[in-house]
Amino acid sequence: MRYRQIIFDVDDTLIDFYATESFALRGLFAAHQWKLTTALQRKYHSYNQGLWRRLEQGEINYEQLSEMTFHNFIKDNLGLEVDGLKMMDEYRSYFGQAHKLLPGVKDTLQFAKKNNYQLAVLSNGEKHMQRQRLELAGIKDYFSLIITSEEAGHSKPDSQIFDYFFSQTDIGPFQTIFFGDGLKSDILGATRYGFDSIWYNHRHRVNDLHLHPLFEVDNYSQLVAIMKNNFNKF
Repeated sequence: MRYRQIIFDVDDTLIDFYATESFALRGLFAAHQWKLTTALQRKYHSYNQGLWRRLEQGEINYEQLSEMTFHNFIKDNLGLEVDGLKMMDEYRSYFGQAHKLLPGVKDTLQFAKKNNYQLAVLSNGEKHMQRQRLELAGIKDYFSLIITSEEAGHSKPDSQIFDYFFSQTDIGPFQTIFFGDGLKSDILGATRYGFDSIWYNHRHRVNDLHLHPLFEVDNYSQLVAIMKNNFNKF
């Protein structure tokens, strides 16, 4: 067996992030009787992604992101002054309820476990919320280890989150492969740390960092085929 451990990202790798974000945002706006248009929802998505990129680059920390997200977005777009942290807590209460799996996830996890791979999660996110979503989705028990940036104190692609992860497992980087959709978090982080990765590029994004993951796939059937071939090139 070429690898013993497969690490999975959560958002937009296991669980559909777009569906989750839409559910949470609609719930928050409905609770406050604010009008949520399609254009405003798209604007929020772009704005939120920008904040997460800043977090990954070390420009802001998790608490700053939590405070800024809705304080700034609601003020700039609705002209209202809100408590950013309270609004984020409310948003996360909706976010934690959404758990739509991407196609092929459960069958792939079952196949991997049947073939004796140890499965783990490494997510930029909140400890309780990510575990809750994995449990609601019915896949939490597939994973021997679940680590989030909140408990590690660092976010992908920072090498310190990988230091923390590997301190919690008896399987080292050279027997581990990372499967994730985040080019600038998952793939860059694994590359910098010196272990292999598979880019789950189901959104068909451009590899503007010119990274070289071991494989690039856009569906889970391709990952199963790669496992059947012991992660060798076809």
